[in-house]
Amino acid sequence: MRQIADSWVAVPIGSMAGKVQGLISLNDTAAEIWKILEEDHTEEEVVELLARSYDEKPETLVRSVREFTEELARQDILEK
Repeated sequence: MRQIADSWVAVPIGSMAGKVQGLISLNDTAAEIWKILEEDHTEEEVVELLARSYDEKPETLVRSVREFTEELARQDILEK
């Protein structure tokens, strides 16, 4: 994942380059989730860590994290 100007993108490398076409554009929240997942945290831990930074209801954070991780899993980017 890299920041380019005001945007975050994930660049597939290695075997992922053949699975994912192009760059993956991420908003700030998705980039934060990505960074946390790089440290091998569970979904629950991701929500807890986000709750420290975002003034959002826990249910909203759970839904956002789950939607993002499910999309990554669908694209074979993340093992669930």
